[in-house]
Amino acid sequence: MTGTMHDIAELAELFRVLGHETRLGLVGNLHDRGESSVGQLEAYSGVGQPALSQQLAVLRKAELVLTRREAKQIHYRINPSKILLLKDFLAALALDEVVLKQPLSPPPPTAGAAGFARIIS
Repeated sequence: MTGTMHDIAELAELFRVLGHETRLGLVGNLHDRGESSVGQLEAYSGVGQPALSQQLAVLRKAELVLTRREAKQIHYRINPSKILLLKDFLAALALDEVVLKQPLSPPPPTAGAAGFARIIS
């Protein structure tokens, strides 16, 4: 798998953001339920308002979620372009894994500490 340093840095940041249990749960809720208001996310996740706002801000900054304002309410939804970036990366890794599962030829014998004295015919 190859990519530019920018791509790798972006992927690393997305995985870092998703590596937090609350944020991963919020993204999962948005995936399962679709666009949701802050109040709905609070009810689904069980995360209180101050912590929820903080975690949603991190998701917004990483552009993993998009927002829409309706009167005083803010609605959140998954940003499909960021999820596709992650999906493509993971799919490439999965394809490589399939290739790697092909039988490999056995590794050459290693000499070990005293192998230099062994005569191989």
